[in-house]
Amino acid sequence: MGALVSDLPLTPPDADLDPGAITQRSGSNFLAGFVCLDKARRDAMTVIYAFCRVVDDAVDDAPDVATGRGRLAFWQQELSRCDGGAPQTPVGQALAQAVRDFSIPIGPLEDLIAGCAMDLDSEGIADQEQLELYCYRVASAVGIACLPVLGATGRGAEQFAHDLGQALQFTNVLRDLRGDAEEGRCYAPKTWLAEFGITPLDLLGNGDANHYTAGGGVSRLCQRMAEIARQRFAGARSALQKLPRNERRALVAARIMGAIYGDLLRQLEQRGGDLGQSRARVPRGRKIWLALSVWSGVRV
Repeated sequence: MGALVSDLPLTPPDADLDPGAITQRSGSNFLAGFVCLDKARRDAMTVIYAFCRVVDDAVDDAPDVATGRGRLAFWQQELSRCDGGAPQTPVGQALAQAVRDFSIPIGPLEDLIAGCAMDLDSEGIADQEQLELYCYRVASAVGIACLPVLGATGRGAEQFAHDLGQALQFTNVLRDLRGDAEEGRCYAPKTWLAEFGITPLDLLGNGDANHYTAGGGVSRLCQRMAEIARQRFAGARSALQKLPRNERRALVAARIMGAIYGDLLRQLEQRGGDLGQSRARVPRGRKIWLALSVWSGVRV
């Protein structure tokens, strides 16, 4: 984090937006889980999501690395103000209120900023260990920050958040292999690419046709990514089953997200190594059905 705070903070273009506006424009799968919460918890989850969104956009929308680092430094400074200071943005002010109301830990949100800073590293992801670190920072850490809002703060709940975050982010990486490649990014570990005999350019979907068929390099890469996501989903379910009933119920919003992303992973597994199809998505009606199923206890 030291490299971030040493950069000159640059005010991002979305710094004047309120959390609701940021959330409404996103259309994220995560929002479906918020509907089951009471207003106070829903508002707190909304502002955490909005903070995650602006931090991610600070990098994604930056024209160059220096600007990205400056914008991350801005949000790091604003986050620091949430701990007893006076935030200057609508998101920061709402986040500071949520931190006070629910005792949200600042550390995991600092981890998020560190994860987004990894996106500015042109060297890419070296190996599985580094990919898992990235997934922890941009997903698992966010889940851990949300636990006090949801009402489950024990060690078992943290394990659930860790495994579910890994599962969600591995699914994201798999879904966006081609889209990230088109943006010049690659989250597939270099060691995996070498093992499967492919390059980041093959993730554009227009390389040697043999790479995308069963047994081909890209197909095997997708299978590896899906297998790990499945393992993390299983770990999250195992951790959930060990929690007391009140905490399992408290985590219903996270469980809805897990159900939606599990459905997304199923679609991606069916595609195999075919990167030529449009970006996989879960239709709105399907999301509603999954949410209601989790809420009613049909899904575990």
